[in-house]
Amino acid sequence: MTYTIQMTMTKNYETIQSMTISSHKDLGNIIKQSFEFWHKKYNDSMLNYPLIWKKAIETDSEIIKKIETLKDNSNQNIDNMLDQFFEMWSYAIRKSNFEIAKKSMQSWEKFWKDTTDEEFRICSEILQQIEKYWKEIQSKNIE
Repeated sequence: MTYTIQMTMTKNYETIQSMTISSHKDLGNIIKQSFEFWHKKYNDSMLNYPLIWKKAIETDSEIIKKIETLKDNSNQNIDNMLDQFFEMWSYAIRKSNFEIAKKSMQSWEKFWKDTTDEEFRICSEILQQIEKYWKEIQSKNIE
């Protein structure tokens, strides 16, 4: 399945106007669902979500395995790439709707220049795992 974020790359990669994300999963739906989840959480309680995400990345064994796989299959510094991704995501979830959030994400030219479709797919999967982590933490707090 293919989802297209409306952008087209220039030959020199300085200006990113469009990017195609191809995968067997619909990454667009993953990102949109994640935006809706985190945007609502952000509006309800302006917690430091990047700190929450960092904690999940450092403690959840499934996420750690996913990151190790990413490190094994990538030529770039994955820690920096993840930092950029989650910084970008923390700004995106503050936007009023998903379309504006996508535009915010598109403006991170250096991230898109250096990140492959596979790396972005794994970042999206990590987002799903962090959401699951957050839900489990919240249910434990209720108990």
